[in-house]
Amino acid sequence: MSAITFVLSAFISVSSGLLEGIPPQEVLHSDATLQLLMSEVTRLSNELKEAQEKISTLDNQVDKLTNKDRDIAFFAYLGPGLVNPSPGTTIVFNEPMTNSGNNYDPQHGVFTASVNGTYNFHLIAASPENSDPSHQLHLYITKNKPGSYVSYGWLDRTTDHWVQTSASAVLHLCKGDRIWVEVGAVVGSHTLAGHSDNRPHTYWSGFLIHAD
Repeated sequence: MSAITFVLSAFISVSSGLLEGIPPQEVLHSDATLQLLMSEVTRLSNELKEAQEKISTLDNQVDKLTNKDRDIAFFAYLGPGLVNPSPGTTIVFNEPMTNSGNNYDPQHGVFTASVNGTYNFHLIAASPENSDPSHQLHLYITKNKPGSYVSYGWLDRTTDHWVQTSASAVLHLCKGDRIWVEVGAVVGSHTLAGHSDNRPHTYWSGFLIHAD
């Protein structure tokens, strides 16, 4: 029983005692009024229940939409290898394996933040054996504009074996901020290894740690 119904029931009981000695026609009139009040309370109670159910449904829908906006993660690898990429080149990891939220653009190699928050990024890059002993290739995690570097790794001076490097960054981004991997210093002849022997050798990932 709702609090309103309980109070009205108590009121009716008290009123019944108070109505003793009052002419029957007046008592009947009072009883009819109370019945109307009870009917109105019941109607309002039902409407309130329906409104609460609708609010609960809307809250669930909002939660789903909010969680969908915050499901942000990607993992992509380099398909064909790159031979002698130029300084300033954006590395396009064109083979996405995961792209929750579609924040990573595999056509241009750029991740764009869709919500304010803290993000993690990680780069693994590899290079095969190289006949040029002086070769160098530096790769930078870059934010918003060319040359705005936040982390980097290098693949330098290997001649008789493969070499691998990595770079990571934990960044606070605002909605619309852009992150990519950019070629920095290049010396001599160099190859950035792509997908071969059924294995990805150079890959790039990122995800939202938490939204603001």
